[in-house]
Amino acid sequence: MDNNKEQSIEREMINACTVGKFEIVNKYIESYDINKFLCDGWTPLLYAAFNAQIKVIEYLINNGADVNKHKDGYTPLMALCNSIKETTEQRIKCLTALIEAGANPNANNKQRQTLLMYACTSQEPEFITELVKYIKNINAYDNRKQTALMYATIANKPEVVKILIENAADVTLTDLNGLTVYDVASMKGYDKILSLLNLDEEVAINTYKIFKVYEWRHMFPSLLNIDNETVDPDVYTILYGMNLEKYTHIFQGISLKTFLTLTENDLIHLGLDINAHRIQFIECLHKFHRKKWSIQSIGAINKSLPYTLYNGIVSLGILSKQIAVIGSSFRYIKNSLLKVNSGDIYLTTERISNYEQELKKVQETLSILKNELMQIKALSKRVEKENDIGIPATYIRPKKRNINWPMCLSITLIAGIYISKTIYIQKLICY
Repeated sequence: MDNNKEQSIEREMINACTVGKFEIVNKYIESYDINKFLCDGWTPLLYAAFNAQIKVIEYLINNGADVNKHKDGYTPLMALCNSIKETTEQRIKCLTALIEAGANPNANNKQRQTLLMYACTSQEPEFITELVKYIKNINAYDNRKQTALMYATIANKPEVVKILIENAADVTLTDLNGLTVYDVASMKGYDKILSLLNLDEEVAINTYKIFKVYEWRHMFPSLLNIDNETVDPDVYTILYGMNLEKYTHIFQGISLKTFLTLTENDLIHLGLDINAHRIQFIECLHKFHRKKWSIQSIGAINKSLPYTLYNGIVSLGILSKQIAVIGSSFRYIKNSLLKVNSGDIYLTTERISNYEQELKKVQETLSILKNELMQIKALSKRVEKENDIGIPATYIRPKKRNINWPMCLSITLIAGIYISKTIYIQKLICY
């Protein structure tokens, strides 16, 4: 087939995806690759998504179209979010169909632009409300450090700005020029957006302090006493890994063991009001408890080197913390199993089998920990025997030198007599 004829067929396919001609679409996919880039550079699904052709989208998906195949990072979801074709209701249906088929709602292109950024420029509030349900990081920024909130502000969409703020968009972030959304709205004279930002009102500053380890007791969770104005350092580290460190202040006074067994109701009670962030917390916590435990977590003991009392305390502290974490994982599993038993969740036979295998692995882990503890106990006894120096002196000073005073006086007397006689004889000779 010559190039002109092939281009003619492909242009006919592009038009069919644009206006929804099923006969042509069906005829094309019988002979050609459904995921092929057509003559203008897009796949059939990209064209269908950009034109919000829900029936064509569903037809292509059912026939094997790759919902994440992109052109330079520009995905079908981005094409949809950048479109103003058809009605808002139909575009929302297209959004749901693509995401349910496995399209990634958190993808970005070469300029690090996300589909939420495209949507904030082109879509209606109803579409944005549906889309933010699937967004993990609402404060993601492009290569100019502009967030979705900045895109909505530049496009002068106060209703979209309001939705983003309600979903924890950060109004204090700055772009490469050092401008905040308030600066942009102020320069452009967008009064409605300025009124939403509420930057003139007094902002409550959440203060807290991270607990610092100063004594050996602080290395043991059971001996750690954290007051209501202090945050456990391990709790802060995990929150940072969850990308939820801005909520650190609500976990003041909570121990690591308690933190690792928190439920959604506990989070609501603590004040984590945004549903998307609660879901994010629970998902991250679930991943934490499912992560395979490694013997490297307790560190290696080189028995060929001197093993001091300090080394023993550090090792015991690490082991104590690891045991506390494993205990929290057991409680987490127990709570999950009780929830299943109550009938709220159904588990397949395969998943139950997976849980049983995980429990066996935990038992093996506990056995390893027990052996390590026994070795440390034996080493500590050996250190105690080898380093027993008795009761230390209250004051140690240089050893006194005993002086033999009679001997010194005798020598001095003899020397004096000798000198006197010598001088006296010399005088007699002279006279």
